[in-house]
Amino acid sequence: MNIALYEGGKSSIAGHSDVLKLSSNENPLGPPPAAMTAIGRASGTVHRYPSTDHAELRAAIGQTYGLAAEQIICGVGSDEVLQFVCQAFAGEGDEIIYTEHGFSMYPILAHMAGATPVQVAESERVVSVDQILAAVSERTRIVMLANPANPTGTMLPDGELERLARGLPATVILVIDGAYAEYAEGYDGGASLVAELPNVLMTRTFSKVYGLGGLRIGWGYGAREVIEVLTRIRQPFNLSTVQLQAAQAAVEDRDWVPACTALNAEQRARLTAALRQLGAACDESHANFVLARFADEAEAGAVDLALQAEGILVRRVTGYGFPEGLRMTVGDAQQTGRLIAALTKWREGRA
Repeated sequence: MNIALYEGGKSSIAGHSDVLKLSSNENPLGPPPAAMTAIGRASGTVHRYPSTDHAELRAAIGQTYGLAAEQIICGVGSDEVLQFVCQAFAGEGDEIIYTEHGFSMYPILAHMAGATPVQVAESERVVSVDQILAAVSERTRIVMLANPANPTGTMLPDGELERLARGLPATVILVIDGAYAEYAEGYDGGASLVAELPNVLMTRTFSKVYGLGGLRIGWGYGAREVIEVLTRIRQPFNLSTVQLQAAQAAVEDRDWVPACTALNAEQRARLTAALRQLGAACDESHANFVLARFADEAEAGAVDLALQAEGILVRRVTGYGFPEGLRMTVGDAQQTGRLIAALTKWREGRA
């Protein structure tokens, strides 16, 4: 009962049929057409059990990202892979470090394993390597961080991420949650660190850039010894045939990610500029959303209500330490234009 219930983004607004949902960081383009075809094809085989080793999907991921397939583990979203890590490497009396604006699942996963979540401060909404290293104790087993981070969109540069990885004791596992890694140009999500350090694990998801959030598919990449441990506590049929085939088709579409990230970068810059022009503070985001910070909690609430009146849903992030903040998913050109128009209407109404 120490676990706070996770709350997802709202999906509906009473009285509105044309709701623009910008509250859950979903890809406005949806999944690749090849994945949709694979879903239809897989539906005819759902009376058969899926593979237990996910060999074909792991091979496809490895080929696309240049990774060793035997060092990949697949899960029900990357959340399940994070859960495996906590279950396998932490328990009562142990500590799991996360940062003050970190993903809200991290302390939940720590409690699930019976471990103690330890929150450390960030610096201007960016993960602080020094704060993390200072918090490490003999009880620390895992450090969890998202890079790029949610809900801030900020990220550690490669040099700082490496300094953190090399600064941790060999007995502490660094988990780099890369749910938004594809949106950060030139970033490998931590793969190069995994290749050098056996206590580094990276996770990725098919929920964001691949548009398969409704199917819940993720994966992790780490040292062979770590993956072998995690595989021992993985349910043998944790992914269905539909999930496996959809994910494989998606990751094999090499044109999809560049197209989606190009659109995102263009509209993210457009939204960031508009927010700043309207007087809202926001950091440079490296993800598919922008965290807008208003004057105070009251103003953020007023903006939220004004957007809902226009049929637009964004995400309140009070629970992440930003009562004055609204996290806004980056949509396509039409959706971004609709959001900016609604924000401008609110601002002009306040003038």
